[in-house]
Amino acid sequence: MAYAERRGDKIRVRWKQANGKYNGGVTYNEETGEDFTTLEEAKAYGELQEKRIQLGLRRDRERIKFGEWAWTWYTGLELEPSTMATYRSMLQGHLLPEWADTWLDDMKDTDFDPWERGIVRAGYAPRTAQDARRLMGNILGDAIPRYLDRNPAARKRGKGKKGIRRIQAYQRATKVWPSPGEVLVIAERAALLAGDPDLLLAAITKAWTGLRWSELMALSPDQVLADDALLDINRKLYELRGFYIGWPKDGSVRQIDLPAFLVPLLKELAGRARKCTCRGRDEDLPPVDGGEEVTWCPGARYLFLTPERTHYGRGEASAIMRPAADGVYPERKDKRWPRPARPVLADVAVYGPRPARGRPEVVAANAWPGVPVHVPWPYAVADEPFVPPRGRGRPDYAAWPDREQPHLVTWLPIRPGLTWHGLRHGHQTWMDDAGLRKAFKTHRMGHEDSTMSGRYGHITAGMQRAFQEASETWWESAIAERFQLWPTSQIPILDAELARWRDGTASQVVTAIGPRNRARSRSA
Repeated sequence: MAYAERRGDKIRVRWKQANGKYNGGVTYNEETGEDFTTLEEAKAYGELQEKRIQLGLRRDRERIKFGEWAWTWYTGLELEPSTMATYRSMLQGHLLPEWADTWLDDMKDTDFDPWERGIVRAGYAPRTAQDARRLMGNILGDAIPRYLDRNPAARKRGKGKKGIRRIQAYQRATKVWPSPGEVLVIAERAALLAGDPDLLLAAITKAWTGLRWSELMALSPDQVLADDALLDINRKLYELRGFYIGWPKDGSVRQIDLPAFLVPLLKELAGRARKCTCRGRDEDLPPVDGGEEVTWCPGARYLFLTPERTHYGRGEASAIMRPAADGVYPERKDKRWPRPARPVLADVAVYGPRPARGRPEVVAANAWPGVPVHVPWPYAVADEPFVPPRGRGRPDYAAWPDREQPHLVTWLPIRPGLTWHGLRHGHQTWMDDAGLRKAFKTHRMGHEDSTMSGRYGHITAGMQRAFQEASETWWESAIAERFQLWPTSQIPILDAELARWRDGTASQVVTAIGPRNRARSRSA
């Protein structure tokens, strides 16, 4: 028969199993996760389990430690390599160091909230802690019913402070997105920072099509269907210790309408597309996990490559977007090599021909927004004389003759916090503001609408015409705003568009972006 006993500050109950032997005992109700508070309560629970065994209603579970079960669970997945890499990193970084030697049935509901908060206290972002908790919930959920009766890591609905939950929901929903005019100015800055004029067209393409980053980087000449004004989205290029080719996210293969102004620009770019330097499967690339065979980029022609003919990595692209949108090189919180935030310093001087010896002379100072100086200065301190720093690669401009000295300016912020993904948010927002139909927007963004209206709704020629009118308005409005700032550009593609306004041949348009966002754009 079952018996209960005190074990330190816990009460343990043991009962006879079907084989006549006593089990290892438990100190809590396995259904509720609550510890026993009295000997009588524990004994009654044990007697109930014996009755369930006699009636065949209870089958004693196997026991397994979390570390063993986690790798069993992981190796049974068949997900994309990028997802597998994320799970592996989370397992090795947060889950296994804490739980590897813990028996699954010893885990309690009360163990996981302190663990999640501890990840944040260790300096990680709250999103990282939430992802770790979510992964733990998935792993333990799949251990039911073989090893667990229920999932102790599952979040309890309605628990916690309502105010905090609402703030967290608001923060998740908040995403910085730009107006068309802001996109154009930020894209110009990005092209100048990267020394790549085609990067301006990459940002414009992303903002006016809503492509995902992996879809944008995978664009090849054969995907530009210029005669039909369509873009064929049939693959992605993903970064994972190298670059591999796969289907778009969630299988969202589609053909989308290209804005009329973008067709000739992409057609011209496709005609001079370059081949990347990838070599397919490289011996230096370690094997990856995943249920699908990875097709590494073998070296092909792409629309958007760096000047060195390599693919833009996410980190590299982010390092370009941050100063372009913020006007500031971000702070680097490195323990060995920390670096404070620094304003972007740019040279707006126009130089004459470079002589055989020496530096060229300045002939004008109207190259707005200027070419970034890649060894920037720190911020000036109020009420203190500013002395330009010297050394560590910084030229001593003050010692140069006046006719050779650069005309230095600093960039102001345009849309702080904007990311490449924020351009996709912007495209969706522009379409919402223009009143485009749901069926058109869902298809364009590569989403899936399983509602009744989504199942029976289809794209019509009228929807396509409405989009063309709206996209042309966004473009002309952006060019007009940029022209008001300065009538020329150092990026040839943009300067050719501004030339229409300089020559007085530009079409007159009324912006489709609402008054609130026009005001926001003017204040940037």
